[in-house]
Amino acid sequence: MKSRRGRSFQAYRGIRYAHAPVGELRFQPPKPMLKYEGVVNATDDGPACPLPAPPDYPVDEDCLTINVYTPTSNSSASLPVIFFIHPGGFYSMTGRSDLAGPHYLLDRDVVLVTINYRLGSLGFLSTGDKIAPGKNGFRDQVVAMQWVQRNIRAFGGDPNLVTIAGCSAGSISVMLHMVSPMSKGLFHRGISMSGSSMSQDPLPDNLYDLAVKQARLVGCPADNSTVIVECLKTKPWRELGDSLRGFRLFAASEDKLSCWSRLHLQLLAIAPIDSISVEWGFDPVGVWPPVVERDLGHQRFLTEQPADTLRRNAAHTTPHLISQTTDEFFWSAYSSYTYHNYFLSLLG
Repeated sequence: MKSRRGRSFQAYRGIRYAHAPVGELRFQPPKPMLKYEGVVNATDDGPACPLPAPPDYPVDEDCLTINVYTPTSNSSASLPVIFFIHPGGFYSMTGRSDLAGPHYLLDRDVVLVTINYRLGSLGFLSTGDKIAPGKNGFRDQVVAMQWVQRNIRAFGGDPNLVTIAGCSAGSISVMLHMVSPMSKGLFHRGISMSGSSMSQDPLPDNLYDLAVKQARLVGCPADNSTVIVECLKTKPWRELGDSLRGFRLFAASEDKLSCWSRLHLQLLAIAPIDSISVEWGFDPVGVWPPVVERDLGHQRFLTEQPADTLRRNAAHTTPHLISQTTDEFFWSAYSSYTYHNYFLSLLG
């Protein structure tokens, strides 16, 4: 392949870093791929993890793959490694080369790694008990980082010089890896772009209400955690991915709405003023937030509130660059502006 400025580099795409999270492995922690049989086909991207997508876009539940891009065939080169965690609100996007391509960064002497991790309910379902403690999407990221530590030397990368970087949901992920005991020692620098793990403080310890909603969206009973998870295991992955659109309504109290929003909702009789639902277009921002898992005798990704870890000065002692974009969430502001104009037109 060629970089933006015409530099040649090698691409190894679609490498499994964990076993397919299907069947009984659905809603379970990832099972690392520690051994490969025969020659690994690394010529094409793996599919994206289930998400709402056009019918012709490559999507599959068997999606835990990693891409490695390197400018060298010298396995002793020891180049710095960038491990990129894709954005998408933990419910969309992918690490595939069409959305997380290497052509800009491979102008430099770096090894770039991009990954897929489970999204939506398949990656972040949390009932708050042993049935589904939650946050397997973050565990996927940890297992991918462990894969890098074991294998990146073969691609000319230095396992002792790994920078994890991410945008939006990827940025939140980087910040959480900074305080997660599971991630300690797997990276050496962090870059967070446009997203903060402090945007919701405190974090919940379960998302049981969302598990119930997910169950009902696909026609499953919601009597208890076991019933929910066992039924969801029987549903086609595409049905779970496509059901995300059903999460687009968010409750909001009156004091959190702008005066314009309150007026519009009142005049249009969309909902009573004491119980208002706000429709954020078709983009359910923040449906699946991180959780601080309850101590159920298992290894936890987060053991306490990230803010508490920072207050104790107990975060990993690695350099961390934090930034934001110039027009942060501009698309959302534009949508709000469009909705306001629409409402005003109705008012004459």
